[in-house]
Amino acid sequence: MNQSIVINREYGSGGREIGKLVAEKLHMPLFDSNILTEVVEKKGFRHDILETFDEKIVGSVLYNLSLLNFMDQESINQPYEMYSAIADTMVDSARKEPCIFIGRCADKILQDANIPCLNVFIYSNDFEAKKKRAKEVDGIEPIKVENYIHKKDKARREYQHFFAHTKFGDYKAYDLCLNSGVFGYELCSELIIHAMKEKDNRIKTNK
Repeated sequence: MNQSIVINREYGSGGREIGKLVAEKLHMPLFDSNILTEVVEKKGFRHDILETFDEKIVGSVLYNLSLLNFMDQESINQPYEMYSAIADTMVDSARKEPCIFIGRCADKILQDANIPCLNVFIYSNDFEAKKKRAKEVDGIEPIKVENYIHKKDKARREYQHFFAHTKFGDYKAYDLCLNSGVFGYELCSELIIHAMKEKDNRIKTNK
């Protein structure tokens, strides 16, 4: 394979699990939350700062423009510095070999670096499965689960808008959009692999 794969996903759609299946089948490195460990090692950020930064709601009160006059310069620069460090790590990794990246504006980052990738969006119309994941995996109380799901997707939308200035979930921005609630994780992984091979062949043909 000559290109990386970027998987953006709705919360609870199984995007991370689908990415793992693709990575196992193609023997490609997968970067998700482990990208933060890479950044800590290479750039020297504190673990606790990166963990709170990870796809947080960057449009929250912390980064409200009306508060900038009351914040020190280090606090103002911090989110941009961390995003830049994550972007540098992604680009360095993708230039060494094709990788699979989960979220974190990787599609925009690779595009800006002229690194080819298959851009995928995973969503799901199975809201019951999403609620089950929130309860079983994240330990969310049943009464809070729907609000939790909406907040997670809102955080991803705002993270992408804040740093990439693009719209989360806009089908026109992706090479492939898949409903995991209909196709399931296994078939989604196979469709991604097929699409990647097809895109590879078309790139070679057009050279």
